Amino acid sequence: MSAAPSQSVTRRLAAEIAETRIEAIPPAALAAMQRLLIDHVGITYMGAAFTGRALFSYARELGGRGEAVLIGDGVRAPAELAAGINSQTCRNTDFEETGPGTHVGPLCVHTALAVGQRVGASGRAVLAAATLGYALCARFHFARLKDWPRTSIVHHRTVAAAISARLLGYDATKTAEVLSLAWELPPRTHQAGGAAFIHKRISSLGLGSGIAAPLVGARMGVQAATMVGHGFVSVGDEIDHHLEAYDRTILVEDPIPFHHVDGEMELKPWVASRHSQCGLQAIANLVREQAIDPHRVSAIRLHLSNMYTAQQGWLFEPAPANYWEAIYSTQWAAAMVLQDVPAGPKWFTPARLADPLTRKLAAMVEIVEDPESSKAYWGVNWLDIRGTAEITVGGKVHRARCTMRETYGSPRMDMTEAMVEQKFLESTSTTLPTDRARRLLALLRRLEEIRDVNEIAAAM
Repeated sequence: MSAAPSQSVTRRLAAEIAETRIEAIPPAALAAMQRLLIDHVGITYMGAAFTGRALFSYARELGGRGEAVLIGDGVRAPAELAAGINSQTCRNTDFEETGPGTHVGPLCVHTALAVGQRVGASGRAVLAAATLGYALCARFHFARLKDWPRTSIVHHRTVAAAISARLLGYDATKTAEVLSLAWELPPRTHQAGGAAFIHKRISSLGLGSGIAAPLVGARMGVQAATMVGHGFVSVGDEIDHHLEAYDRTILVEDPIPFHHVDGEMELKPWVASRHSQCGLQAIANLVREQAIDPHRVSAIRLHLSNMYTAQQGWLFEPAPANYWEAIYSTQWAAAMVLQDVPAGPKWFTPARLADPLTRKLAAMVEIVEDPESSKAYWGVNWLDIRGTAEITVGGKVHRARCTMRETYGSPRMDMTEAMVEQKFLESTSTTLPTDRARRLLALLRRLEEIRDVNEIAAAM
């Protein structure tokens, strides 16, 4: 629902967030968000198992009202803190979605779940808020594409604020205050891309280039909504004072409402950078079709875009020494897919990181540029990005090529229900017994029927 054209951009966006009826959100968009929520709750357990200890200890020291559960730990914390920590542990897997909005899925899902627990929202209300937030983020993202790859994510905290305001029941006027305050909170700007993609410093706040820190973004968004709820007044229409970086038309008008949610969301079947997964899909196809024995492989070559060929980059690590290096290593992912190991925590155990065959295969992976794939990547024609795998076994070269539109998890090739379930069970396996994980999955699958998401929180 759009406000009158004479209104500021800030107020028009606020009116959409506050006044859009759930019935106006297409069922396909809600279904896509539910699949994303299931996926991200699952992988949050994995991230918590490997990276959650310090964050959980931090939350215990801070204390506060037990409003929302810390996934993978079970302790309840203030919604603001739970949204941030759960978003961060989810993001700390490189297993999350990468659809329009630069890795915003963890923030959307966990902000909605945390604030939903705080207010006792229904599952349907949580889905609607997360869907509106995801769609808003996509519009900010595409409005910035005129200067890709320098994509700003300052709007992430504003997305979290929008989700929070919606679940707190704020009207359009109050929601505009929330959006303005969230935009005003520091840091004011953050940009990544270009040269930033090739450095080798890996941060525990997200990608090696540090372009996403949901611990900060989600927490700031909930904080802004809470402050406004207590009467804090920000400067008005703050977004309107930063429109030089955005295409106003794209930002305020969605010609196909919610298409970005149900038509462009991208999930991951493997733990790896999203646009390398066409190459991993090609490997998986060869393993299945040719019954390749990894012990007999003598050479592996992957043709990918030049995002993956910078040998000093954080996506190029043939010999990962720890979890952080391994989750971003294209070579490590290729070695695991070649061995047909189910994606999830099993890829990163100490035993696996020391496994001679896996390390041999990863070191064997040669990554070379596919110029057409590079052209598609930097031209933002992402479904045309392609990956080619060449695997030599017994002197014979087996070759396969896949585009992103032929890769599971893409908008043109959804992961099957069986794949979604396997990913969930694998991701939760370090924390939940299988029977409990299946019960939680069953609850999440009927999320639209849940009257209070605290019922799900209890199962988590």
